[in-house]
Amino acid sequence: MCTSGTTVPIAEAATLLATTETRVLMMLKKNELQGNQVDGEWFVDKASLQLCGKPLPSDIVKKGCGGGCGSGGCGSH
Repeated sequence: MCTSGTTVPIAEAATLLATTETRVLMMLKKNELQGNQVDGEWFVDKASLQLCGKPLPSDIVKKGCGGGCGSGGCGSH
C-alpha cells in the first residue's frame, strides 16, 4: 500500500512531467517509472519522478504512429 508522501496519483505525476496520464501509464509499463496499483488506482513513486525528465515529443511519437497529431515527428504528415 502507498505510504503517505512517497507516492502521487497518476494525474499529479502527469502534471509534474508535463504529459498525459496515458503516457505515465506507458512509462510505468516500460519500467521507466516505478509505481503500484491500489484498489484500481495507480500511484507513482516520487523518487522515480525525480529521476525521470519530461518526455520529449520524439520519445512519444514513433515513426509510422499514424496518430494524426500534426507534430510531424512520425513522418506521416
